[in-house]
Amino acid sequence: MTDRTQHPHVPPPQNAESLDGEPVTTVRLASILGAETVGVPDPTEDYHEASRIRHGMVDPLVVGAARLETSHIMRVSATRSVKRYTQQPFVELPAAALGTTPLAEVLETRLSRRQYGDGTLDSSHLGTLLQASYGVTAQLHGTPQRFRAAPSGGALYPLELYVACLRVTGLDCALYHYDPLRKGLELLRPLTAEDEIGELTPYPALLTESAVFVLVTAMFWRSRFKYGARSYRFSLLEAGHVAQNFLLAAEALGLAATPVGGFYDDRVDQFVGVDGLFESSLYLLPAGRRAGT
Repeated sequence: MTDRTQHPHVPPPQNAESLDGEPVTTVRLASILGAETVGVPDPTEDYHEASRIRHGMVDPLVVGAARLETSHIMRVSATRSVKRYTQQPFVELPAAALGTTPLAEVLETRLSRRQYGDGTLDSSHLGTLLQASYGVTAQLHGTPQRFRAAPSGGALYPLELYVACLRVTGLDCALYHYDPLRKGLELLRPLTAEDEIGELTPYPALLTESAVFVLVTAMFWRSRFKYGARSYRFSLLEAGHVAQNFLLAAEALGLAATPVGGFYDDRVDQFVGVDGLFESSLYLLPAGRRAGT
């Protein structure tokens, strides 16, 4: 456990060297940051402790890993990590086409671009964004195991991507679900003024003025059965991988895109139709034509 002989959230003053080489004591920012007001126990710190991996220790509650090793049916099921809305209309997406922009150039020029241009987003660009973010990139020879553009602990892929198309050529203004195994979208429902898209986040223009925004959720037990409490860390890390892929692909395509982590969880969960517990929203990724294009 963490040493809590002092207040657990208040680090002691640290020594540092001044410009003339004399040691000085740095300013204690705990009261400014609000650390002194956090109570004990602190759920955030307790979770971090509970999800640690320690040498020589095994979580007795995590039984899924052993069952996975001994069950062929479980292993096959784990390779099909995607929700299915089989009764909904399906739209196949155009093949991905990232172009030839060098990665070094994309990394150097990538910015969170919050100003969108007029007009619609081409459906081929949307297909490329989704494929680059979480699409299937390879298959393990002789097995049904497929790998995706983002790394995932145990290749369990707990994330789901929902796509709110506002202005995309060839697609209705509607909410879709992305199926990376079938490389297409399942139509969930039309979007109307009643959806109040601008009410999903404190930054409404980031969504309402975009051409499309992707809502990333996690189905936690898809990973938790094997990795226990650590799986929550994995889900958040994986969402970050997906977001970075999305942003780099948008930059390569000359689009505007920005990640949105500040949103109203309950409203976004309701928007995509998830319970917020077994499946919960993690990230919003809006994109559109770049201003001036």
